[in-house]
Amino acid sequence: MRTNRVTGHGSRTEGRSRPTAFGFGRRVLQVILCSALAACGSNGEDTGAAGANRPRGGQAEQPTIPVRAEQVQVGEMVESVQTHARLEAERWVRVLARTTGLVEELLVEEGDPVRSGQVLLRLEKRQLNLQLEQARIDLDKVRSSFSRIQALHDNRMVSESEFEAARLQLNNAKLRYEEALLNLEFAEITAPISGVVMERMVELGDLVRANQELFQLAVLQPLLARINVPEKRMDRIRVGQEARLYIESLPHRVVTGHVRMINPGVDPRSGTVKVTIEIPDTEQRLMPGMFASVRIITEQRPEALVMPRRALIIETDDDDVFVVRDGQAQRVPVTLGFAQGDHVEILDGLQAGEYVITVGAEGLRSGTPVRIVGLPDPESTVADSDNDISVSPDADTDG
Repeated sequence: MRTNRVTGHGSRTEGRSRPTAFGFGRRVLQVILCSALAACGSNGEDTGAAGANRPRGGQAEQPTIPVRAEQVQVGEMVESVQTHARLEAERWVRVLARTTGLVEELLVEEGDPVRSGQVLLRLEKRQLNLQLEQARIDLDKVRSSFSRIQALHDNRMVSESEFEAARLQLNNAKLRYEEALLNLEFAEITAPISGVVMERMVELGDLVRANQELFQLAVLQPLLARINVPEKRMDRIRVGQEARLYIESLPHRVVTGHVRMINPGVDPRSGTVKVTIEIPDTEQRLMPGMFASVRIITEQRPEALVMPRRALIIETDDDDVFVVRDGQAQRVPVTLGFAQGDHVEILDGLQAGEYVITVGAEGLRSGTPVRIVGLPDPESTVADSDNDISVSPDADTDG
């Protein structure tokens, strides 16, 4: 019986010890789980902060793209009718010989200015003087004969026909004398106009014949440019409009003229109208035959917004540009006006002073970080302004 109690006691003791061990283990498990949850919570907060710092979509931070840009400026833009022409003299005269003789004296050379009536060339006069003397002798002889016949005619001693024949001989003798006198005067070749000797076609000692060309003279002030304008564009051209000429042999100069006259008819073969432009040459640097690009100014806008043509995006048919705003490239639609050379007019979409990207726009999107390279240093700009460097007024940025 004692044994059973012991056994029972041991059983009771064993039954009490099991719940105690299980409760302790459960508490340990709870502590471990709380620690794990705390660790997971801190890891979640770190992960969330890192996720907030990363760009959306899991992409890496975009690099800054270097580009070149130019400012939108205020300048003059014009609408024009453009064509090409060669400069011409206002008057071009050929000087011809009016008698025959040897060239005895040359008084001018090519390029010399001459006045109207100035002697250019003298022919040998000895033969002409002899011809004049012979004509004078013949005239005196015929005049004396006519006087006798006229006296007989008055006394009715000669017929009317004989009297008329004698008078005819006298008239012919007078004409031969006047012709010989003119030939002597024509031995001195004079300038018919005031101008410049453009070409001399004879040499000293040449035998000159009547109607032979000796010189070419031209009036070079002002010069003219004759152009042919399509009739469909004539509604914009008026007499007196400004014309700008860009001379091929003078690349850094722009010559200004004006529309002098407009032909009243249309050429049926070409459908064009001849327009004459007058170009004053106060500096005497222009010459007939120079090739020029001619622009007749039909409308002017002196305070237009101007940007480089190459800033336009050519990927689409729309007129768009990339503008640098707050360090980012922004695609902006624009409305264009006049086009002039490498520049275009902006009617809407931009403001003066904004930078438009001209190089490096390929592949850009709105919002892409960009950095403008090649801008002038402000300190160097100030230094340059202190040097008082002036730009020649002859340079023209319209072409």
